Amino acid sequence: MHRESGVHTTRPWKRVLPAALLALAVGCGEAEPQGSDPVPVAVATESPVAMPSMKPAPQAPSWFHRLGGPQDDLGTGLAVDGRGDISVVWLSTPRMDEDREAVPGERRALTLAKYGRDGEVRWTREFSGMRLASPRVGASPSGDVFLTANAFLYPEDFGLGEANDGFLVKFSSDGQPLWQRRVGQKVHGLAADGEGGALVAAEEWTPDGHVPVLAHHDAQGAYLWTRQLDPVAEGTELHALALMPSGQALLAGRLVGTLRVDGQDFGAPGGRGLLLLAFERDGRLAWGRQVRGVEGHVTGLKPGPDGSVALVGDFRGTLPWGGTTLSGSGAFVLATGPDGAERWAHPLACGARPTPPVVTVDDAGQVVAGCGGELSVYAPEGAQRDQRTLTPGECTAGDCLVASTALDFVPGQGLTLAGYQRHDGGRAGEAWNQEAFLRVLAP
Repeated sequence: MHRESGVHTTRPWKRVLPAALLALAVGCGEAEPQGSDPVPVAVATESPVAMPSMKPAPQAPSWFHRLGGPQDDLGTGLAVDGRGDISVVWLSTPRMDEDREAVPGERRALTLAKYGRDGEVRWTREFSGMRLASPRVGASPSGDVFLTANAFLYPEDFGLGEANDGFLVKFSSDGQPLWQRRVGQKVHGLAADGEGGALVAAEEWTPDGHVPVLAHHDAQGAYLWTRQLDPVAEGTELHALALMPSGQALLAGRLVGTLRVDGQDFGAPGGRGLLLLAFERDGRLAWGRQVRGVEGHVTGLKPGPDGSVALVGDFRGTLPWGGTTLSGSGAFVLATGPDGAERWAHPLACGARPTPPVVTVDDAGQVVAGCGGELSVYAPEGAQRDQRTLTPGECTAGDCLVASTALDFVPGQGLTLAGYQRHDGGRAGEAWNQEAFLRVLAP
């Protein structure tokens, strides 16, 4: 699809977004963005399009929920557990800024909620007045929920006493707080394991510089292992985190200068590049892969069922990978083999209002990457299968811009995504309102 010309090509979504989702993602009166990021959402159910057959197979419905109220709301993370329930977290902040005045009923809060695969609310926990940054969620197969965030101004209380700096909180499957840990001055990544524990990527601040930290906690919050890497140069951002099917931990991001890990040297003095590290189940380095001379960031990664890894981020200049050289500036999606070997790379469409790219992989190895209001789908071997522009779940006033901020798959159901929409296009001088959303796009 060529967004600049307004021409929409229609191809079947293959595994993720076939004909039913085609109507959902491309239809619905889609409008060109005009000036600001994406936004609001309300409850709506789309009817799937039946494929011709002698006896149509039943299809799970798509669904959509608006999350928030009169304040600005931002969906920041979601996770799917073993039952297919979806946990989601969103932030609420006052709307007042230089172009907008305060509105009645606005509030500051963090909200954690769980929805069934059918869209029904399991539970909701709102924590009012919180000033937190970058909340993320993880989900154990059993349904327990993990929350990380950064209490950058004041400690917060989730029912277990003060949570300070970068923290990790575990909730039961019905939303009751179980335990919490401080994990660093800032926390950047979260991945739940299959045994009720969680892995975090964080950093501590020392006189010698920022120190990347990895810590794997068991189901009761005790350390399975933890390690601090050497201090890194200013501008290094090793923030993207995931767990492989093998149990190896993956850490990726931007490296400025050099870093030595278990006797292996990465980077170059005064240089910049992208780095992907894999750690064994006991925290020892398994392997590392780097691309030197690249100006960019890694904003998300997701392992596939065969141990391959999909990564997304942004770059400027050139990015050589897998026999392809990306050039210019923008977003990327690339894939590695289980040992970090280069496979394929593509530039990633983002639309008029880019947001940090996000990525997920289904149980067949198909890759779905999101950036701004665009979704792009790739076969496991790298061929692009489709690209679609997200449309608002509901747009009641003027133009609505929409963007995804988190993606995952609900087994047997379809793609689930969280994000935000803005009513009235977010134009300066208008009383636009931003709301978070959670939706499932069923095939």
